[in-house]
Amino acid sequence: MATKYYALLTNVGAAKLANATALGEQVEITQMAVGDGNGALPTPNPAQTALVHELRRAPLNTLTIDPVNTNQIIAEQVIPEDVGGWWIREIGLYDSDGDLIAIANCAETYKPLLQEGSGRVQVIRVILIVSSTQAVTLKIDPSVVLATRAYVDAQIIIAKSYSDDLMAEHIAAANPHPQYLQIANAFGEIAEGGDEAVSLALENLGLVNDGSVGRFVGVKVITTSGTYTPTTGTKKIIVECAGGGGAGGGSTATTSGDSSIGAGGSEGCYGKSVFDVLESNYMVTIGAGGAAVTGAAGGVGGTTSFGNLMSADGGLGGGVIPAGAAATLAGVNSGSFIPKVTGANISSSSYAGTFIFAIRLNSSYSAGGVTGMGGRSMFGDGGGSRTSNGAGVDAKSFAAGGGGAKSWVSTAADVAYPGGKGANGVVIVWEYA
Repeated sequence: MATKYYALLTNVGAAKLANATALGEQVEITQMAVGDGNGALPTPNPAQTALVHELRRAPLNTLTIDPVNTNQIIAEQVIPEDVGGWWIREIGLYDSDGDLIAIANCAETYKPLLQEGSGRVQVIRVILIVSSTQAVTLKIDPSVVLATRAYVDAQIIIAKSYSDDLMAEHIAAANPHPQYLQIANAFGEIAEGGDEAVSLALENLGLVNDGSVGRFVGVKVITTSGTYTPTTGTKKIIVECAGGGGAGGGSTATTSGDSSIGAGGSEGCYGKSVFDVLESNYMVTIGAGGAAVTGAAGGVGGTTSFGNLMSADGGLGGGVIPAGAAATLAGVNSGSFIPKVTGANISSSSYAGTFIFAIRLNSSYSAGGVTGMGGRSMFGDGGGSRTSNGAGVDAKSFAAGGGGAKSWVSTAADVAYPGGKGANGVVIVWEYA
């Protein structure tokens, strides 16, 4: 059977390769072009200086020497998913001067567009085998998968070899961890009464946390109600507990020239404590964020609790200045309150034991046409304020409050809007052995 698909050097390409070989120089192949042959399979002609009907020309994706056969140069080009809608019947390689070096035809393949309901990344690979300056053979594979198995395997081998070398150097080093005390030196200093050496060793090994000794096991962030079971080996826990944030105030409907502005909801209460007598498990309740309410004060955040050890109240919802009310009402029910954290030796007015808690009342209200921002919790921002009409902004972080809503149009009536939702509370447990 006569050869139907083949490739050859152009006259320009053959001359350039011969000249480069004679002078010890190189022909720099930089680009690959594809075309559709104007709807018919073209016959490669060495006199060609361009494709019959070029559709796309782009830089090569890779240009490498075949590690198995050093006479082979492999050129690849990637055609992405969002390019296509045409057939590929001809391929050309161009050098840095823009001259066509090699020309080939190939089995017809259609490159679809995503808009047509099908798409793929097309990789065209040209293998240039140089047997002499007069005879060059091209092998075309126009349907190679982008990441071939051979390519991936080669990269894995390279990465593994690099990591193995690093590990070997690490093991061979006399002291690969200079931040820790070397064993011989440590025993020598301790024998001489070196208490400082013990403290330094514990600190470098991460065995000192918040004034208590223990190896860090892990941290669990609990965002849904359920049961917490300490990780095996845990002897002490530090618990952070925050209630749900309050929702921002919802604005009421207005008439022309009137306005209604909502206050920001407060953040949920926050508490933190250390416990070293542990039960097998604890029931955890996560307080829900305050619900968005249209035309009225925002919903109150739910209470978060950790067994019977800790509980943290949710934030209050932001109030609202209804349409027609005096501006002097600004600040009323703006979400400010005195929250409460309760538990063993814990209350909002007691600092007994190892308990620490922080309260931030950051919700705000403005009568100057700007709604109140939601209270910022220990974990980040609440809902932002609004200067234009619309619903309040939802809280962005655990336990934060939602922003207030706004209704106002100077020449027409406006509807009521809901305030921004408060964020759910959270329990964070730090475990130590």
